[in-house]
Amino acid sequence: MGARTFNSVALAVVAFAAAAAAANASPASSSSFGVGVSAYAFDDAAYSYCDADHPDDQAYKVVPDAKLELVQMVVRHGDRTPVHLIPNDNTTWTCDGVAENIYLNGAGQPETNTTGAFRQLIEIPSWSGKYGYANQVWRGTCDVGQLTDKGKSQHRMLGSKIRGIYVDKLGFLPAQLNGTDELYVRTTNVWRTKNSAESLLGALWPKRDIAPQTAIPFHTYPREIETMYGNTGACGKIKTLASKITDSEQFQVFLKDQGPLMAKLSGIFGVSGSDWDNTWDGYIDILQARHCHDIALPCNDRASISGKATPKCATAEDSAQVLRNSHYEYVFKFRDHPLSHSYLRLVIGSLLGTLKDQVQEHIAGKTGNLKFALYSGHDSTVAPLLAVLQASNRNMLWPPYASNLLFELWKKSDGSRVVRVIYNGQVLKLQPEFEWCDLNACPLDTFYKHLDEYIPDNIATECA
Repeated sequence: MGARTFNSVALAVVAFAAAAAAANASPASSSSFGVGVSAYAFDDAAYSYCDADHPDDQAYKVVPDAKLELVQMVVRHGDRTPVHLIPNDNTTWTCDGVAENIYLNGAGQPETNTTGAFRQLIEIPSWSGKYGYANQVWRGTCDVGQLTDKGKSQHRMLGSKIRGIYVDKLGFLPAQLNGTDELYVRTTNVWRTKNSAESLLGALWPKRDIAPQTAIPFHTYPREIETMYGNTGACGKIKTLASKITDSEQFQVFLKDQGPLMAKLSGIFGVSGSDWDNTWDGYIDILQARHCHDIALPCNDRASISGKATPKCATAEDSAQVLRNSHYEYVFKFRDHPLSHSYLRLVIGSLLGTLKDQVQEHIAGKTGNLKFALYSGHDSTVAPLLAVLQASNRNMLWPPYASNLLFELWKKSDGSRVVRVIYNGQVLKLQPEFEWCDLNACPLDTFYKHLDEYIPDNIATECA
């Protein structure tokens, strides 16, 4: 889906006392976010949640007088089914074009000694009321939060664009991947992020051999110790900081201002509880997933608010406003609250440390032939990284499906090194009043001096 313009939505103006604004505004944040949602200039006319822009091999230019040494790429998975369920959902989601053939090969055994191939199929039986729980999920052939056929295509397109730049234009990566020493892949241990990486790499290096010895290793962490997003199970302090941010006066005024919309939609969805009354996360998930597939938005003939009849269906205007509210919430939490800095250290600081260590080990000659590292994650991976970099308001909108963040390491002829950061096809722009570096060619020392402020010295100690 291409760029689209949001519907105009009437918003109530939120008034804040000067003292409250001063108490809540971060000293290193854009003033445009230190106000209510109705006064925030979203700059979203060319934004689409449904599909991120790609790097363009025709427009791509090298850093002058420099040689490319390493590319680290962080991506959000592609289009997926919702991860939040609503009761009695009668929609149909079809994922027949996303199928995995699975086989096992014992370590140290002949490569022909496998279990044979198997294919996993998602089956959602018709609901009869006799047994089973099929009325608690939609119809079709998709699991909850599964990459869709469209999501697979998005990452295949992204992979072909990456090939166009780093293989065809620069000759930096090999045309054929005969080994795996030039490549490192890490993904969260989630089906949609692994399938997204498979799709991207399948287009970056098409027609690869399927022999076991040529398999690309996918490095994953168990969920209990994952660091590619805020791991509240491993670090309970993340929840504590998040609560302090959402309990702040400014955020509570924002929730109150948009409360009628939240009440309307929770009534239509038939949901309740803390996950639905202090965050827009579930609402954007339910509405935007359907919007991106032109699926009718939820309706509920029995919906009511405090016993009073309410509109029965969510509207396109509701969906557009939820998206704007979600932008505001994301940026307020990750970038513009006084506690955002501490929050980011725990949410994404460990991944930042991993990315930095990989660069330092490359410079020290300890990564062998490594040239390309892919990290396949979520919106909750990409957005905190953008916040750490102090991305501009436009670049801090909720990361679309298949969002892509490239960190390029270049070595100049004088021996110095610079980093270039490209987000969804464009060199990342920072907040003008806090532009700490030009990310078209930021000196390596300057780049990591900034990132070091967000990398924990000891994550266990800081989480305690």
